[in-house]
Amino acid sequence: MDIRFPFPYSSAETAMIRALRFQILSPDDLRRMSVVEIKRGIRGLSDRRLGTVDENIDCDTCEADMDHCPGHFGHLELAKPVFHVGFLNTILAVMRCVCFNCSKI
Repeated sequence: MDIRFPFPYSSAETAMIRALRFQILSPDDLRRMSVVEIKRGIRGLSDRRLGTVDENIDCDTCEADMDHCPGHFGHLELAKPVFHVGFLNTILAVMRCVCFNCSKI
């Protein structure tokens, strides 16, 4: 067994990847995939539905232990929309390509 990949190899049939597509998820998709809405208090960032960091406690979402839980994400409902800092340069580059008069690229 490879120490970098401690899980046993799968016996599933393999295939070549022909294409990959990346996209930004819509707010509705994010809410649907989220396991919990992050709020303050007890059910906040330390919510066990997001995963566990304690070896004696299992994840409430997948019921796996700390070593096998991949971690899950939640969402925050913000009062106003905000820009994602990681996409800011791309957003600015796209906006600079749009004509002010006709709105064409």
